[in-house]
Amino acid sequence: MNSVQILGNLARDPEVRYTKTGRAVATFTVAATNTYIDSQTQEAKEQTAFINCVAWGKLGEAAGNLHKGSRCFVEGRLQTRSYETQDGQKRYVTEVVANFVGQGLDTNAGSFDAGSNFDSFSSNGNDEDVPF
Repeated sequence: MNSVQILGNLARDPEVRYTKTGRAVATFTVAATNTYIDSQTQEAKEQTAFINCVAWGKLGEAAGNLHKGSRCFVEGRLQTRSYETQDGQKRYVTEVVANFVGQGLDTNAGSFDAGSNFDSFSSNGNDEDVPF
């Protein structure tokens, strides 16, 4: 099973582009932080991962309305693709292909609140992955 769930803050505004056929694709980065205890100093430390995400079609258009710094929940699958640079070098990109993107967090409860203040978007399942 290839399933990913990320809760973090948008590191930048999503960038929405359109394919030649007019299909929307949004790319964005989620900064997800976890806390751990350093085994040598016994101090709590934070580690932040910057995770590249992509959303297609109507989900991509909706994700384009989010803004840098917003609390964001992304659910999808992990994908690795490759491309060749202009000078002939092969590059690899690992990203989350989203099938659900949501914004909001109940800060009082310290947890994800899918009720009152959570605006969510999800794919209808008809969006095909098209490399860009």
